[in-house]
Amino acid sequence: MEKNKLMVLSCVVALVFFLGAVSLAGAETDPKVGKVLGAVKFAKPLSDADAKYLGLAKAEEFTIKDVKAPYILIEQFNTSCPHCIHQAPGLNQLFNKVQQDPALKDKVKFMSVGQGNDENAAKMWKAFHKVPFPVLPDPNSGLGKALDFTPYPVSMLVDKSGKILWVEVGAFESADEALKGIKAVAK
Repeated sequence: MEKNKLMVLSCVVALVFFLGAVSLAGAETDPKVGKVLGAVKFAKPLSDADAKYLGLAKAEEFTIKDVKAPYILIEQFNTSCPHCIHQAPGLNQLFNKVQQDPALKDKVKFMSVGQGNDENAAKMWKAFHKVPFPVLPDPNSGLGKALDFTPYPVSMLVDKSGKILWVEVGAFESADEALKGIKAVAK
């Protein structure tokens, strides 16, 4: 009887260690400066105006390399995320500050990517929050998979190779602070 209890206990301990090792092996890591996004194809912009803003010939699927700017500020969000809702006005302020800065205006393009959100949810988000830049659906979480990081919000400035130059995980404190970080790396 004691041998059976010891055997069961040993199996349980082994299983716990095995499951712990499996979960650690598959753990996501925060995106960091210097990391390069994996291959990601973005959904077509919601309108021709959004496609034009990004420098695309037409509203169709695209990659970072297709955007006509040296830098892209990408926000990963979800329409049901309270932190993303809190950040929406600040991101709009940051966009406006970049648009008013002659040194950045044509260098940095913005887009928000709705992780797990379909086209209708992206349209609703853009209209409700009066987002002045492209909001893209991402129903299969392609950006999160390319980042190997699915929590949100995440705001990051990337170059044409997809290299992260500036990143803020979670809602940033102020548009002015975010602008300082962007100006420090967008040369």
